[in-house]
Amino acid sequence: MSQSFKTIQSSKISKGHKTYGPRTTVLHLCPDLNPDETARETVDLAILTQRSGWRAIIASGGGTLVNDSERAAVRHHRIPFHQQGIFAHWRKRVLLENLIQKERPALLHAHGIDVLPYAYTIARLHHIPLIADLTQFFDDTPQRQRLLTNVMAISSLIRVPSAFMGDYLYKTYHIAAERLHHVPPGIDLRWYNAGTISPERMQALSRLWRLPELASVILIPMPFTVGGGHKTFLEALARLKDENIFAVLLGNSPNHQPLIDFNIEDSVRELGLEGKVIVQEFCTDWPTACWLSSVIVTPNERPRGQSMPLLAAQAIGRPVIITDCGANIEMVRKDETAWIVPPHNALLLSDVLREAIHLSTDQRLTLADNTRHFVAETFPQAQWFNEMIELYETLLAQHAPIARLA
Repeated sequence: MSQSFKTIQSSKISKGHKTYGPRTTVLHLCPDLNPDETARETVDLAILTQRSGWRAIIASGGGTLVNDSERAAVRHHRIPFHQQGIFAHWRKRVLLENLIQKERPALLHAHGIDVLPYAYTIARLHHIPLIADLTQFFDDTPQRQRLLTNVMAISSLIRVPSAFMGDYLYKTYHIAAERLHHVPPGIDLRWYNAGTISPERMQALSRLWRLPELASVILIPMPFTVGGGHKTFLEALARLKDENIFAVLLGNSPNHQPLIDFNIEDSVRELGLEGKVIVQEFCTDWPTACWLSSVIVTPNERPRGQSMPLLAAQAIGRPVIITDCGANIEMVRKDETAWIVPPHNALLLSDVLREAIHLSTDQRLTLADNTRHFVAETFPQAQWFNEMIELYETLLAQHAPIARLA
């Protein structure tokens, strides 16, 4: 991490600001509410802000988590962000304009680079302050260079979940350190608690995945995209195929790429792993998925800005194996809660997998205590929420003189 970027980590969000009344409206823009990391974090934040006296609204392409938000009185408006084409772009602009005129939000919160162009346009036209939540790594392109330059020209702040993402944005897009705020993600330990997982939930998920009894299960919660490390993992698993081990490849999103699926199936056949690998598109019960697994592996070879499945697995008390890539190293405590291997190293990964699978009961109990304590200490949901609210209030306070001048 560069010397100049340390100011991002050491900078503190100013405290003591007051919100603009008891029902300050925040409009969250999210690509969709299918059960992935971005959607889950969007819904959780909207629900918590709603319960704290703010007014939260979500605009997305829809998905299974819409029910979660609306049960908590968070209104949802469907805007098909994934649709492409001139007419689709015009329709999205009209829907957003109508939503802004109707709800009059005091703040926009864009979750991800995909919805940021729409959020920027609305924020600029209507002089609304903007929070850009950039949690995952994305490639550098001229279009994104222009977009982030334009975003920095209006009243805006960027939240990053890891020092890796802050460093990437600082170096690649030359975003000023004071505009970047490092707010680590938060885990709800009441939900990710092994004591709350009923036998019925375990049986239902086990039947869905068609897992054999008494088998060791390795869970790979990695999106089906290039650089996910699936092939390297399968090569490592092939070295252990004589053992009673099964792998569940969980894409965590129904919008995966068919080509990647096809390549995974080819690798399974070539390595003789038929019947040993279960491929699932997404999961709505992460605590049970982690509890059913003997070990959770993130073998990604392309950087990621955060990994909520890693935190969930440690909160449940399960062993985790990560590659030293992107922000993975920030989601664990080295030599205490996880094994760390270099990317593209199937031989070493297979050795570590064997070691993790064959841990004794006492070793597993000790590791579970360490992992849960680490998550509770480093990634509490209350701290994440409080820092996000402080970020909201900071931006609103900074924007007030600009709004009066306009």
